[in-house]
Amino acid sequence: MAAIHTTTSSIISSFLPRVSAASISNASRFTTLYSRQLSLPIIPSLAFAIPSAIHLNVPGLLEGIWESILRAVPKKKTSHMKKRTRQMAGKGLKDVTALNKCSACGHLKRAHLLCPYCVAELKDLFKGKTNAKDAKTTEVAKADKETDA
Repeated sequence: MAAIHTTTSSIISSFLPRVSAASISNASRFTTLYSRQLSLPIIPSLAFAIPSAIHLNVPGLLEGIWESILRAVPKKKTSHMKKRTRQMAGKGLKDVTALNKCSACGHLKRAHLLCPYCVAELKDLFKGKTNAKDAKTTEVAKADKETDA
């Protein structure tokens, strides 16, 4: 049972950083970053100190890197316009060169596509026919009602 306890304690100690008395007593730049004094000038009774929650023991070789990591934070959110310009950079609209004349009406149209003017005329033609049919059916219905009455 004692062997199990020692192995679990060694596993746990390998994951957790060791804090010595010397490292706790030394005040460094990192402890000043993680602990600060909060004071409200309106309500002075609520002024208290927040101690550092986690003390990271960073080796001397990583001090410069660690400081640059702490400072490498964006100051403001990137705007929608900047994101879109980065995403669409160099992808401008291309000129349409495949244009033909419509054989029916003579307007310009894109190659291999229907002429929008001719399509609009056909739509109007069909709408006119359906409107005429609707008018005839309403006239017939009125005539039937008059004969029944």
